[in-house]
Amino acid sequence: MQENLSELSRKYREEMLRLYGMRSQDMEDTPPPGEPAVPDEANEAEQPTAAEEEIVEGEPDLPVDEDGDPVLPSYIRPSAPVFPEEWEAQKAYEERNTSEGKLRVVASTAGSAYPVPGARVAVFTEIGNKRHLNYLLTTDESGETPVVTLPAPSADLSQEAENVAPYALCDIEIFAYGFFRSEAEDVHIFPGITTRQVFQLVPLPLQSEADDSITQNSAGRSGRS
Repeated sequence: MQENLSELSRKYREEMLRLYGMRSQDMEDTPPPGEPAVPDEANEAEQPTAAEEEIVEGEPDLPVDEDGDPVLPSYIRPSAPVFPEEWEAQKAYEERNTSEGKLRVVASTAGSAYPVPGARVAVFTEIGNKRHLNYLLTTDESGETPVVTLPAPSADLSQEAENVAPYALCDIEIFAYGFFRSEAEDVHIFPGITTRQVFQLVPLPLQSEADDSITQNSAGRSGRS
């Protein structure tokens, strides 16, 4: 019995020493807290660096211009800067046009005998010598667009002694299949009034191309209602 206990004690000490030796080896390989791990030179030689991985994987090279600079794709190019004078023009436009007017466009042909449905209408305003698109409209079966709202100056301007126009201006272009393109410039938009811009569209001759266009304002007349 005593011999068995001695044998068990000896095996137990050997096993503990073996486990302690393995634990000591692991602790030697693990760096203390706060110190960077020292890479294994053998493994480091086998693993490629980040730069090497990029070279190995590779990416398509961007095209370059004549100066050798990369040309960025259009979807990541910076947009054009907005200049201070454009902000000033926008501010002046908003300060002057504090009210609203309305506009309806009517397209007809043959001396207003027939409406022109399906005509596309573009409404622009000019701010700081630049045209800004306000609406893209389509005429209905009666040849009319919905009534839209546009900025207009206050009616009080008409009571001032200074020679200030009490209306705003807009440009209108109209396109209809089978007709000449037409345009009206400087259409008056009065506050609180619906302006009806009537276009008498002229049919295209047979075998002609749709690139021909009427002189501006020659097919358009404006009225107030």
